[in-house]
Amino acid sequence: MRTPKLAALSAVALIALAGCGQATEAGGGSPAAATTSAPADPATRIDAAARKMDQSSFKFTIDAAGMKAEGVQHAPSKSMQLKMTAAAEGQEFTVDLVSIGEKDMYMKIDLGIDPGDDPVMQGFAEGLGGWQHVSKEQAESEFGSLARAGAQAMGASMVKGMTGLKETAPNTFTGTVDLTVNSDLDVTDEETLKALGDKAKSIPITVTLDGEERLSSLVMEIPAAGKAKAQKATITFSDFDKVEQPKAPPADQIKKN
Repeated sequence: MRTPKLAALSAVALIALAGCGQATEAGGGSPAAATTSAPADPATRIDAAARKMDQSSFKFTIDAAGMKAEGVQHAPSKSMQLKMTAAAEGQEFTVDLVSIGEKDMYMKIDLGIDPGDDPVMQGFAEGLGGWQHVSKEQAESEFGSLARAGAQAMGASMVKGMTGLKETAPNTFTGTVDLTVNSDLDVTDEETLKALGDKAKSIPITVTLDGEERLSSLVMEIPAAGKAKAQKATITFSDFDKVEQPKAPPADQIKKN
């Protein structure tokens, strides 16, 4: 399942707030009229807002067809925490992920299966149950972009492939995003992405910024394709610089490999 790279939302923060007038003096000491710079164009503002995420701490949520997730990114410690619930083949499962610093990652998977009296299923459930301490390389190989919980996700790369951006209301912008070049926002699976064809290159998107020019939400309208129905995918950001640092699970809850 292709999922957004929900991981460490990293940042730089360079926003040029236009509109600050500056008085100057012209001959004879008489003040000249104040000049005001033009507001930055939508693409520049959104790019700056995304870059801000790279050094920010915040909560995030993701709501898409067949998948919901919530978590936090803590920039000072380069850590993040994520809980995702999804469905595959009609079966709901849950993945918990904690990433601490550059190397340590902990994962817990609940497939939502009752093993009953079947010893094989009991062994399977026991093997998956509890927290596992894994390398990021191992997690990425098994869970793809979901496990890329470093500084690769929810930062500047989230706005890659966005075009035609226009401000349709204060701090609200509409345009399109090319999911074939932006895997961070791709919440489809491989089959659906292929069925979308050229439509995947121009998915309608609405981006909102908060009062401090930080990303507040991203909403994509993905059309029906193949066996998938039309869907709305929403990512929100909140509680900037108010989140607690994620912690590793208690040692007695971590399974030995």
